[in-house]
Amino acid sequence: MSAKPVTPDNGKYTIHGKDNRNLELTLDDPDSKKYIVEELDGDDPENINWFACFSVYDSRNDNKNGYAKVKYSFPVTLSEGQRFFVAYNRQAYDVTDEIKKNGKVTLSEGDPATGSVP
Repeated sequence: MSAKPVTPDNGKYTIHGKDNRNLELTLDDPDSKKYIVEELDGDDPENINWFACFSVYDSRNDNKNGYAKVKYSFPVTLSEGQRFFVAYNRQAYDVTDEIKKNGKVTLSEGDPATGSVP
């Protein structure tokens, strides 16, 4: 996978996904200088339509210093019957109920992939 830095705009990071399915990421910490956010391209095999991948790193002197544990969130709109997944630590997690309840996903994992079924 190749990585591309993402610059915040008014505190939000736009992660460009496949088929124009972008995510708007908001970190709970407003000090963007403490973090490096990158969008990733590439495919992960599974029966899930992975469409956007990104990484959030702690920044030390403008260099990556391990995955950040900062909380962040992004809103998601689901179609009827659609399920939404995030993947990290080599496992996929269904977060559909969280989206239905809150309208967004909140995580603190530094390197998730996002996808949906169907």
